[in-house]
Formats: sequence, structure tokens, C-alpha cells
Amino acid sequence: MSQVDDVRVPGASSLQQIVGALLFGSDRPLTVEDIRSCLKDVAQASGVEDDSSVAVFAGASPNEISDALRSIEKELSRLKIGFDLVEINGTFRFETQPCCGRWVRNLLKTDRPNRLSRPALETLAIIAYRQPIAKSEIESIRGVMVDHILKALMELHLVRIVGRSELPGRPFLYGTTATFLEHFGLRNLKDLNDIDPTLQRSRLSERKAAHKKDKVKPAATDQEPLFEQAADILADT
Repeated sequence: MSQVDDVRVPGASSLQQIVGALLFGSDRPLTVEDIRSCLKDVAQASGVEDDSSVAVFAGASPNEISDALRSIEKELSRLKIGFDLVEINGTFRFETQPCCGRWVRNLLKTDRPNRLSRPALETLAIIAYRQPIAKSEIESIRGVMVDHILKALMELHLVRIVGRSELPGRPFLYGTTATFLEHFGLRNLKDLNDIDPTLQRSRLSERKAAHKKDKVKPAATDQEPLFEQAADILADT
């Protein structure tokens, strides 16, 4: 046996180290369960006799993996080395920091993404805070037709059809996508309430109950200024 064969790669010293390596090496965002499954699979393939530490990591609980993720997030934030650990809709991945965008785009030879128009931002804000929502309800709030805007937002994968309404004709209901969360740096839709507390997200069933109780549908003029404000905030994110 050669000396090269005798050289052993040091084992991982912490769960945080393994989790960081998995996130760095993955070609897609990972969930806690993805990481947990990988730890178990490696232990089964290696065997306890091969490396006892592998078995220890295989027993990591979801809470322990979540703690490791939070530790990585805090450490990257403290170091300020150009990228962060972000959570989007229950998945985790590394992302370069926005302040470094111009240099990253130059390196990758990519153009700056097109900014959304003002009408598109306002329509997107309405969908984000009122989803699932029908086109007629969007138009009631904005006071204009939104066919072309909806089409554009769907082509950008920011909005998608999420179902059908119970109203006559069963019109489509629209909602935001994972790309929307990624584009605006949101972990989940609950973060929208933190962006603008005056526009708490509401479900369709809650709005129907409120309209039935009051027997009056809110006028577009009551809602439009609030969504204009939300559009301003989204434009700055």
C-alpha cells in the first residue's frame, strides 16, 4: 500500500460543517428533511464500524439541523463575506448579497434584471396581500383592466393560477410563486405583514365572510392608496 493510500481525510467535526457543505454543493435549495435524509443515507452506506461519527450525525433531529442552519446564518451575517444563507418557502440556500450585485453581474456577464413597471408593482402588491384573488377583484381595487399586466407577471413567473373561484363562471384565482419570494427576498408570505403592517394578508374565505357581514364591498378608493404604498415598498426591496 502506498503512502497516498494511508492518508485519511479528517472527518467532519460538527453538524454545522456538514450542513454548510451540503448547501454549498447542492444544485438546488435544500429543506431540513433533505439534509436529514442525506445524513441517514450516508450512515447506512458507510456502516457504524467504518466511522462512528457518521452514525452520530445520522441521528440529528430536525431541531438540531435547524439550529445548525441558524448558526451558519448568524456567522455569515457577522463575517460579511459577500453571501448569506437565506430561507425561501421552507428551503435554504446561499445567495450573494445585493450590495455586491454589480460585480457579480459583470463576472457572469448578465444584465441587470428589468424593473417592474408601476402598474405591474401595484397589481403584484394586490395579488400578494389578497391571494388567492380573482381578476375582477384586482380590477375593482385598481379601477382598470389588468389582463396584459397579469399575463406579463405570469411570464415572469411571479404570479400563477392557483385555483378557481366559486363565483359564477368559476373565474381563475391568482397567487404569487416561489420566484416572487426569491425576487423580493422573502422567506414566506407571512413576511409581507412585516413589510407593511397596514396591509395584513387575508384569505379569500375571510374576505367573503367580511363582505357578507357588512353587506358592502370595500370601495376601490378605500384600498388603492394602501396598495400604492405597498408597491413603493416592493420597488425598494
